[in-house]
Amino acid sequence: MLPGTTTDGRAASPAPSRRRRRKGDTILFHRLSRRGLGALALTAATALAVSACGSGGGAGTGGADDPVRIGYFPLVHTASVVHADQGGAFEAEGMQVELMQTAGGAQAIPSLMAGEYDITYGNYTSAILAAQQGLPVRFVAGNDIGNTDHGIMVAQDSPMREPTDLAGGSVAVNNLENIGTVGVQTHLEGVGVDPASIRFVELPLPEMQAALDRGDVDAIWQVEPFRASALAGGARELFPLFSGASADMPVAGWLTTEQYAQENPEAIASFSRALTASAGELQDDRERLVELVPSYTQVPAEVVEQIEMPRFEIELETAQVQRIADLMHRFEIIDAPFDAASMVLPQS
Repeated sequence: MLPGTTTDGRAASPAPSRRRRRKGDTILFHRLSRRGLGALALTAATALAVSACGSGGGAGTGGADDPVRIGYFPLVHTASVVHADQGGAFEAEGMQVELMQTAGGAQAIPSLMAGEYDITYGNYTSAILAAQQGLPVRFVAGNDIGNTDHGIMVAQDSPMREPTDLAGGSVAVNNLENIGTVGVQTHLEGVGVDPASIRFVELPLPEMQAALDRGDVDAIWQVEPFRASALAGGARELFPLFSGASADMPVAGWLTTEQYAQENPEAIASFSRALTASAGELQDDRERLVELVPSYTQVPAEVVEQIEMPRFEIELETAQVQRIADLMHRFEIIDAPFDAASMVLPQS
């Protein structure tokens, strides 16, 4: 079973010390995270300068025979990279890879910059926030587009029946500055709800259902396979997150550093081709996902059988990333407009 879940797939209870976010908390969180990212940017710049003066290839490049270290968060959506490994797509490209589980995009980016990964899975919001703060992160490829596999869930007996009922309510997200927050704000603004009226509460995905059951929050954002587990546990979907104004929103892709991309163009191109082949095989293949997903998430096959299928899209267009950057500026996650073209590598 997943860490933080019970034997029946339900989320375990979160620590009782968590508090709700009040008015003003979002701005405080933004400032704190930007300060931390600024320090990380300075550290990264120093490391890059030092490596440029030496004879080595820099953090994360390794030798010619070293495997490409790929960080991934254990979701249905990262089946693309697991299948590429198990199904032979990487081998067909002559690649040796090492898959390493991460704690999510916001946590994976510092590890990427520290040289722990060569490529990592990350949501667009976290990556843009990092790039806007000066970190040299680059998108290698896309991965998934928002679909019915993301839902805003409420308790079965909740009086909320329409998205507009969330006005003034609280929504649990796994990070206050990621794609879930942007998706909720975009969708609700599209139906006439003031996004500023929503109180976002930060909780790990496996802990959200228990918080909903206790009444700590009005709604939770759940992505597969957590969405299927929440439905099985009695939650009700208020609306698919990526619908209406937030339809077709790009969710997450694959990141590397500028240095690694410059020094390893063949590895980057091979990774993109292998991922494209893998995603093409997986799309709409529920039987393969039922077999594959429990092997790296420990979510039972019977839960995977009930999931909404992901929408894989590996080729990445700059306009997709720019859409997220513009929304981040609109909702004050970043202070100024950001040109996303600078962080999207040419697609092979």
